[in-house]
Amino acid sequence: MNPIDELRAARPAHLGDGPVDEETRRAELAHAMAQGRPARRRRNLRPVWGLSLAGAAAAVTAFAVLTAGTGGGTAPRAPSQALTQPKAGETVKLSAQEVLLVAASRAEREPATTGRFWHTESVDRMLFVASAGYVMAQEQRIRTWVTAGEQWSEMRTLAAEPATDEDRARWEAAGSPKEVEIPVPGKKGGMRLVTTEAGKPYTGHHKSRYAYWLGRNVTLADLASLPEDEAGLKAWLLEHYEGKDTEGDRPMGEDAWLFRVSAGLITDMPVSAKVRGAAFRMLAALPSVTSVGTVIDSQGRKGTAVSIETDVKVNNADTSRGVVRDRLIIDEESGRALGRESVVVRPGGLWAGLAPGTVSSSSAVVEAGWSDTRER
Repeated sequence: MNPIDELRAARPAHLGDGPVDEETRRAELAHAMAQGRPARRRRNLRPVWGLSLAGAAAAVTAFAVLTAGTGGGTAPRAPSQALTQPKAGETVKLSAQEVLLVAASRAEREPATTGRFWHTESVDRMLFVASAGYVMAQEQRIRTWVTAGEQWSEMRTLAAEPATDEDRARWEAAGSPKEVEIPVPGKKGGMRLVTTEAGKPYTGHHKSRYAYWLGRNVTLADLASLPEDEAGLKAWLLEHYEGKDTEGDRPMGEDAWLFRVSAGLITDMPVSAKVRGAAFRMLAALPSVTSVGTVIDSQGRKGTAVSIETDVKVNNADTSRGVVRDRLIIDEESGRALGRESVVVRPGGLWAGLAPGTVSSSSAVVEAGWSDTRER
């Protein structure tokens, strides 16, 4: 059942399809969110959530997206936007609140699973603007296994390649260099290199009581005890909000900070279905979050995206500012997060040569869930 049908199924028959007042509309949507989907047989599939933090530290420099924003808000239990009756063959775009509340409802019904290791596989992709003007794309494939106090990781950087046919033509005209110079604002020396040859796999193993970053370093035990309602979860997260980014001292508004941290919780971390649902509901309350509609992620999968617009400042270089839109891609059918992306709104910093609307970086989930075994 698609989201509109799911919401409409809970509508009292005597009301028909005519216009309704705002309070009635809110009550109906809240009732719809409380209803379960019809039971159906499931194959034994592991849930897909997101990129584990373990082992990703080496990818931070190349793939971290620096964001900032403004605003805050009080949690509504249902969106204020009306649900319209679609015509035959018409696609209805849900508001960000509707998308997130549907995701929350479905995420909360995911069956609990257990195992010795929280295992994830993900693909990170980033664009680099070469000093010669063409754009290169580079991917990293990351696999992790996390258990209490211990983490294993495997990461491989793939060969960088021109992002488009036009970029390839310009790269070839420059002599098809194997190493490409990339200007880095604020970096001593001003340049870094990306290579068109694949790197050797990196494997790591370390012991630490901390496994993830959630506005602070957290353990698996911390994740297991998170509040399971959006108000409690928001209060818990904001205990460590200081008006700045999660990394560094750049100012960051409450909306943007909660979006970043909560998106990580939704996609990265082994939390309960209720906690994940609470995170979706909390994001639904942020007034700065908007609906993007249907998008295709870097792995060719279709999902629905919600986003928030944020400022960018690279390495604290005041002259290198831009605006990106951070977005979370959701599979509406399951309520699972497919990954995260940053889209250029106003070019600046590392992405000064990218056109508005370009996906500058992404992290796509390939597989994630509990496992009793690890492969390394």
